[in-house]
Amino acid sequence: MTGEQKILAKLQRLSERDREQLLRQIDQWIEHLTASEPVDEKQAMAVVETTWASISLDEETLRWIAEDKELEYDVD
Repeated sequence: MTGEQKILAKLQRLSERDREQLLRQIDQWIEHLTASEPVDEKQAMAVVETTWASISLDEETLRWIAEDKELEYDVD
């Protein structure tokens, strides 16, 4: 059974009232997600710069970052 089939099976077990309540909640989540402001690139860059070298990362994540060919770094 796929994830989608499992969700549909659970929805079918809900009462009509509970299903309507859940659908309203989903609509609110969608509205919240679509109402989010677009990411300001300058703000995002500022956050990265202020946290540069101050976040501890596990060894696997560090290796992934180091091996990523698309990432470029300016070493001062």
